[in-house]
Amino acid sequence: MSEEKTQNTVSEFPKTKAVILVGGASKGTRFRPLSLDLPKPLFPLGGKPMIEHHIEACARVPGLMEIILLGFYEESLFTSFLELTSERFGVPIRYLREAKSLGTAGGLSRYSNAILSGNPGAIFVLHCDIGCSFPLVNLLRFHVQKSPEFTILGKVVEPGEARKYGCMVKDPNTCELLHYAEKPSSVVSELINCGVYVISPWILDYIGQIRNGSQSPNRVSFYMNRENDIIRLEQDVIMPLAGKGKIYVYEMDDFWAQVKEPKTALRCSELYLAYYKEHKPELLTTPTTSLRARMDGLLFMRNQKPTVGLQETRLNIVGAVYIHPSAKVESNAKIGPNVTIAAGVEIAAGARLKDCIILEDVNIKEHAFISHSIIGWGSIVDAWTRVQGTAENPTIFGAGVVTEAEIVVRNCTVLPHKTLNESCHQQIIL
Repeated sequence: MSEEKTQNTVSEFPKTKAVILVGGASKGTRFRPLSLDLPKPLFPLGGKPMIEHHIEACARVPGLMEIILLGFYEESLFTSFLELTSERFGVPIRYLREAKSLGTAGGLSRYSNAILSGNPGAIFVLHCDIGCSFPLVNLLRFHVQKSPEFTILGKVVEPGEARKYGCMVKDPNTCELLHYAEKPSSVVSELINCGVYVISPWILDYIGQIRNGSQSPNRVSFYMNRENDIIRLEQDVIMPLAGKGKIYVYEMDDFWAQVKEPKTALRCSELYLAYYKEHKPELLTTPTTSLRARMDGLLFMRNQKPTVGLQETRLNIVGAVYIHPSAKVESNAKIGPNVTIAAGVEIAAGARLKDCIILEDVNIKEHAFISHSIIGWGSIVDAWTRVQGTAENPTIFGAGVVTEAEIVVRNCTVLPHKTLNESCHQQIIL
């Protein structure tokens, strides 16, 4: 049963807080050129900023006191988004900035007083660069029932995929974590760590002991990182505590994806659209949708515009599609499947879009074709131009890219503000 359909009362759960680990600019290099113009946590997936999915799930948890974003981006990059989102979901949200990267656990320790203010009984910790259904209420219920110090959200994946992530071995009867290996060279388990946790205040104390030297994981890599005050949640906390009765695993069946590169953003956006189709169909655009009535998916990250609404003519929509209310799409353009279109976009007659993300203020002219691509903010795709890629090698435009008419751009990455006047294939356009 979907978590949205469960009934919960505040008395079931302890008071909680949530910490979302957003990293910093130096951690987004694989996401370039898109991260040159927007912090990766604010990049839209399924029509919403990446971390809005996290925040929305946290806000559904009864008794949640506060959401904290923890990272080393400039605070000003998040100010407008957090103000709007806090008001929208009715939960206090603030940003705590690390002076430098302290690792996934180091920042939790550095700001433990702020996190523990108000005496929460449990703390959600969520990695930013993931997409999933975030079954936080069910995760917390499991945590309360098992009463461990640490609960990990897990999922079974294909054996060939498992080695890319943290692999877990759990007791099949109790769900206790018995063994943990981060990106092992051989298959340890098909059960992976999804990067979503519930921890007790004791864990913050334990990390503090690691930081001051009274607890020391017995690994060379830890001592190398100590010089930089880096403590990693997975390697320096989870690994040493595995098999000691303190960590349990809650396994889910829903979708999950990690977002490290633009190609994985395309895949994750597709998964969100499929999830909407099953659980939140009102968020999707249909051929007869009155777009000016759909306000739930507004994108706040860049130049917010008033909603002007689309014509209420029948749209040519195929499969799961999200179109922002202020976009202007000609009725004989064909859109979908797996397409998200942001605010201020204009799509002319005869255009064909599938498997793509179109960011704000893009202009797509007559009979252009776009597939397996991300088109950056303010770009122009001229008439009869083909911009295409593959699932493994999509075409990515940074902001302000302009193509001339009747060219083919295939499997290319184009940095911001470039003009393409001839066809190009398998290139990085600097």
